[in-house]
Amino acid sequence: MSEILRIAGLCDDLVARYGTRNPFSLADAMGIRVVSCPDFQNLEGMYKVILGERFVFLKGSLSRRRAGQILAHELGHDALHREMGEDSIVQERFLVDMTLKPEYEANLFAAQLLISEEALLPLLRSGKTLEEAAALLKLPAPFVELKLRILQEKGVVSA
Repeated sequence: MSEILRIAGLCDDLVARYGTRNPFSLADAMGIRVVSCPDFQNLEGMYKVILGERFVFLKGSLSRRRAGQILAHELGHDALHREMGEDSIVQERFLVDMTLKPEYEANLFAAQLLISEEALLPLLRSGKTLEEAAALLKLPAPFVELKLRILQEKGVVSA
């Protein structure tokens, strides 16, 4: 099994277990405390395990939509890189920075969580570009691109 399919499957298992794709509801069901921090400057979010408790800290001035996107990414860190949160703080300045493997993997997880096949496939089949689909889904285009990679890996769409 490819790494892309492993990450997508892990996300799908959590969605099935908790019955939601909503990052806030999922974090609550998983026992992850989400804390709004009004004094973050360039930082949008971070994941940290403190004395065995899992936390996501979000910049207080984020819109609800953007906070959900950041939270979905941080949930990816919880599911995939919890040991990093125990050893250090996983900080997010730019959500779509995929130069590091953990960031790429957390973004794959977020794309799988935030975009259902049922929402994306009709858009792609109607001829929408990735950018148009992203605008309609109100998500960053890199998330839609990652979801497309997942669908290609599953064999749902061709490359």
